[in-house]
Amino acid sequence: MWHALYIIFPIAIIVYLLNLWSLGKADHYFFDPKHNNDQRLKAEGGDFEPHLRRYQDLAKLAITLSAAALAFLVSVTFSEKPTNPAFSVRIQAVAPIVAGFFGSTIALLVAFMLFQALNYEAYCHSGDHSTYKPWKYALSLALGFTGLASFILGFLWLAHSVFR
Repeated sequence: MWHALYIIFPIAIIVYLLNLWSLGKADHYFFDPKHNNDQRLKAEGGDFEPHLRRYQDLAKLAITLSAAALAFLVSVTFSEKPTNPAFSVRIQAVAPIVAGFFGSTIALLVAFMLFQALNYEAYCHSGDHSTYKPWKYALSLALGFTGLASFILGFLWLAHSVFR
């Protein structure tokens, strides 16, 4: 299981640093798209909620599928009488690393959803909407993209081991 973290953690660091590097020298970022084009507009907040809902729905889907895959791994790995022993042996061989990928997916995407919600709440309640700093933006992107990368790697690793 720890082997998955040896793969995911460097990916998260690289994604974070690349995002931070690409953001430039901005003091802060706006959640609401209309503020990016015209900063003279009165900041109202609330325009990002449909986008936030889509991002969080995607994260919830990946979390649900990861939890289901973990349940599948547990049922195959700890089954007393497997229906197909060859299949069961292949699954048991990769269960620890795949469980690490799916566990990482769940942890990273829950952290992403929480971090997004907290940042957006602080943004909406701020008078000048300057609370969303570049490091927060980069961390949010890193959590989301690394969570999705872990999700994809988990299923690819599982598929490769089952269908080889």
